[in-house]
Amino acid sequence: MRHRGQENRRAGKKIKKSYYLDSSDAAFVREYARQKGISESEVIQHALRRLEKDEAYDPFQELIGSVNVGGSQVYRHDEVIYDY
Repeated sequence: MRHRGQENRRAGKKIKKSYYLDSSDAAFVREYARQKGISESEVIQHALRRLEKDEAYDPFQELIGSVNVGGSQVYRHDEVIYDY
């Protein structure tokens, strides 16, 4: 999935943006950046990349094929579900 601005980020082009954070979020970003030795902008960039990665994750993918009810039980769908 492509997000707006993804092409710019991949090409290395930086675009100046301004965002408002509440005081606790701003303090967290500032402290995290200090601890990691990176800029506050890099903290936000890392968070956005993580969100992008998490958005592509499908938690239901792990469930596909995890239930083995057998061929004959497919026709008794409700009974199988409510008996387990």
